[in-house]
Amino acid sequence: MTEIQKFFDGHNLFITGGTGFIGKILLEKLLRSLPKIGKIYLLMRPRKGKDIHERFDEYFKAELFDVLKEKDPNAIKKVIPLSGDVTKPDLGLSNADRKKLINEVSIVIHSAATTKFDEPLNVAVSINVNSVIEIIKLCRELKNLTVAVHISTAFIQSTLERIEEKVYPMPMTYQEVKNAIEIIKRRNLSKNDEEEFTKILLGDYPNTYVFTKSMAEGIINETANDLPFCIYRFPIALATYKEPFPGWVDVAQGLNKGLMWLAMGIVRVILVPDLKDHVYFVPADFVGNALIASTWDAANKRNRNTTTTLSVYNYVNGEENPLTKETCEIIARTRGPKHLPSTAVYFPDATKVKSRRTFNILNFFVHLLPALIGDIILKILGKKPMLHEIYKKGIKLSKSLEFFMETKWLFENRNIEELWEKLSQDDKILFPFDMKNLNWSDVLVEVWNGVLKYIIKDDISPERKRKNLIRYYKLMAIHRTLQALFITFIIWLTWKIFCGRSFFS
Repeated sequence: MTEIQKFFDGHNLFITGGTGFIGKILLEKLLRSLPKIGKIYLLMRPRKGKDIHERFDEYFKAELFDVLKEKDPNAIKKVIPLSGDVTKPDLGLSNADRKKLINEVSIVIHSAATTKFDEPLNVAVSINVNSVIEIIKLCRELKNLTVAVHISTAFIQSTLERIEEKVYPMPMTYQEVKNAIEIIKRRNLSKNDEEEFTKILLGDYPNTYVFTKSMAEGIINETANDLPFCIYRFPIALATYKEPFPGWVDVAQGLNKGLMWLAMGIVRVILVPDLKDHVYFVPADFVGNALIASTWDAANKRNRNTTTTLSVYNYVNGEENPLTKETCEIIARTRGPKHLPSTAVYFPDATKVKSRRTFNILNFFVHLLPALIGDIILKILGKKPMLHEIYKKGIKLSKSLEFFMETKWLFENRNIEELWEKLSQDDKILFPFDMKNLNWSDVLVEVWNGVLKYIIKDDISPERKRKNLIRYYKLMAIHRTLQALFITFIIWLTWKIFCGRSFFS
């Protein structure tokens, strides 16, 4: 057994957010690579008319768990679902379940969060902040707590160019936020007024997600520094790169949705101030591996009394092997033609602009105007207008990603780098997360194949790719022909205006 395997041997875990994208990948890896791990208590919320046992049965039907079920069918029996809700007092746990956790659990991983950037303040605080307070309360009661991990975001500060592996001061106190939410309730503000009031409260923070994540870290640092907590941050998680197989993803939101619309030819203009800017993506399976290793390392630091401060791990693709927007564009142009989605409506060739003013002008002519004209045509044909609604969703998505894609950062990742060096060779093989030698071209192709297969539900066989390539060049020919006709028309019109006398006769 490796050192990390020995550490987890016999430990019982409590995981929140295990039904989310990263939560599923983490759980699958824990079960597949840590054969002697103890019980894993998984907090699940009943919803959509289904109790947790129905949800639990559906949970393991995901293709993600196929390799695990083939390797060790009994591993799933270690997972025990508990009915609860992170937004409720005592996490919504029954007295019996809470006692079970108090007596048996020694490792806590708090992954539950709302990642919606435009979540109302009261909802974001309830999920991202109140849940942390409840987790701290539970950890204080656990009889054998070894380590507790709070999963956060790498984009924890919006005004700093360099994000260090430390906890930053809270934007405001918990009581101040509670008071602000109470004001919103009492004044019965309209949706627009509430949004404006929230913007004032957020100040330099771009959205309620980053704001509440920053608050959560601060609360842990101020009220639980005596407990064996650590904070694990990561940026935008892509699909899996290697484990348990390449390309697994189950969320069609945020970056994935933006990539889909670009590949479908729907998005025709994008704002890119500087192609040399870095983008911070990490493969989801690497996120899980680094999280497991960070849990092991944080526990060791506490046990050896090598730290009295909160350990923070920034897991980001650093300066050693950066990924730039220019690299992403080159990869898309050179390797994209074979990976055209079946849902593509036009040739995927978005215009990049540096100026917001230029973007706004082009956005009107190539996005908004066609959507309005298209809806008129649909109405005439007796069909339901929908293009303007799609346009509004696209604008909303673009604005939500703007902060993450356009802000320039440098990240300190010394703890992660040192952690990698501490691992034995066996653990490095079992839990790979070093990104210094990653081939980003291969990563992004595997990620996009996953989006095609699991989100768009496309066939990604070699035969299908050959057909996609043919279709890609057909769409390109149509696109270039229309461009040529448009340029010819502009030249003709200009000549008529300035040189053709008969034009005004």
